[in-house]
Amino acid sequence: MADQKTPAPASSRVVVRPLPKVVFFYMTWLGALACALLDGLFPAEVLGMTWMGIFLFNLATISFDFTLDRLFILLLFGGLMGGALYHFGMPTEVKTFLSSLNPVMNQGFYWLIFGIFSLLYIAVFFHTRVNYWEFRPGEIVHREGLFMRTKRYPASQARWDRVVPDILERLILGTGTMILTTSKEEPPVILEHVLGIGSIDDRIADVLRIQV
Repeated sequence: MADQKTPAPASSRVVVRPLPKVVFFYMTWLGALACALLDGLFPAEVLGMTWMGIFLFNLATISFDFTLDRLFILLLFGGLMGGALYHFGMPTEVKTFLSSLNPVMNQGFYWLIFGIFSLLYIAVFFHTRVNYWEFRPGEIVHREGLFMRTKRYPASQARWDRVVPDILERLILGTGTMILTTSKEEPPVILEHVLGIGSIDDRIADVLRIQV
């Protein structure tokens, strides 16, 4: 039977594991760990504002697709705002409002956030071990589930495209999207947030012996 084929050597296959968007919260996860360890060494207000800034950045990352144009506009806007604050200072009313917010978290909060994300990442790790794609010479294999339900596609009838819809996600984690088109699946299969998308693409081309 087809599923009883001798496994290909590791060097002749490429494993692709699509990831959920929660992986981009790794900065919030590490920020919570750092704040928990630094609690007491720095003022609580400083740690609180730092963690909130990281969390806000992460929310923006997963909420919008930052194309090259949007990223350029964002950087330009940030530069103009920074220049305005440097030359003219922050209005007194804004300073008063920000001071009144006083976001202060204790060490328990940071440890709790770190623990929650740690459990999520452990779950993501195990999920990617039972749901992944293999690119082998002559075929593409999709394995899914605890009992490894397997689908096989002839490589000669498949095409894959590499796209980077979000420049910011590529910069902070090196991910991208693969669009796999086969004769057996309609619409195309989309593998999102693939780590090391550049090297993965080159290795797939080498394994399938496709000149790109």
